[in-house]
Order: sequence, then C-alpha cells, then structure tokens
Amino acid sequence: MGGIVIIIFLCVSVLGAEKTAREIYPSYELTKRINDGDFVQRIEGLMATLWMITLYIKMALYFFASVLGIAQILNLKDYRPLTLPLGWIAVVLSLVVYPSVSYQQEWDDTTGTSFSLSIGLFLPLLLVVVYVIRKKQ
Repeated sequence: MGGIVIIIFLCVSVLGAEKTAREIYPSYELTKRINDGDFVQRIEGLMATLWMITLYIKMALYFFASVLGIAQILNLKDYRPLTLPLGWIAVVLSLVVYPSVSYQQEWDDTTGTSFSLSIGLFLPLLLVVVYVIRKKQ
C-alpha cells in the first residue's frame, strides 16, 4: 500500500495533477522522464518488462486457482483435464470482453463500480448470512 502512495505522490509532483489524471499509465509516463545525465536513460523498457512479468505471474496464479477450484467443485481427482478447455475459454473471453481500451475505460466508468460492489461486497455478505442461518439450524 505504501508503494502506491509513493508512486502517486511522484506522479503528481512530476507530471502534475491534470496529466496524472489523464494518463492511462502515469507511472510509465513518469519513467519516460527519468534522465540522470547520460548514464540512466530510457528505462521505460525495464518498467514495461517488469509489468509483463508481473501480469504473467498474476494471470498464472488466477488461472491455477480457478482450475483447481472448479475441479474441487466438480469432485474431480485431477485438475489437469480442465486446463486446456478453460484456457481456450480464457483466451476467447479476453478478446470478447474488452475489445478496445476505450471500451474498457467506458465500462469501468459506468458498469465496473456496481459490478465490483455486487461481486466484492454483496455476494460475500450474502454468503455470510446464509452460513449464519444454516449454522443456527
């Protein structure tokens, strides 16, 4: 959490509040401006590489957790037969759900907040209520 605050502080202090708000990836824009004499320059490639590695690891962990969870729900002894079909489903969904960056930003601004609240807040609360009711019976 502290790292995010530091990045936001650096972006606002270097780029300004308006440019930080307008940029899709302000931290990438910040790394493009790093210039320490003739020694440290153009490190945005390193930043992009680190982002790609991080995204790959996150995607692999989410995919593994999904496949393992579905295998447990279906009472399967092995999760590996589900990896290829769910991988194809993930690829197709990645192309269909967000066809462009502008569509993603519009969806995030209009629908994303209510969807996140329903999945992240109301569904867990509903599960807790159902658990408490079942435990009393």
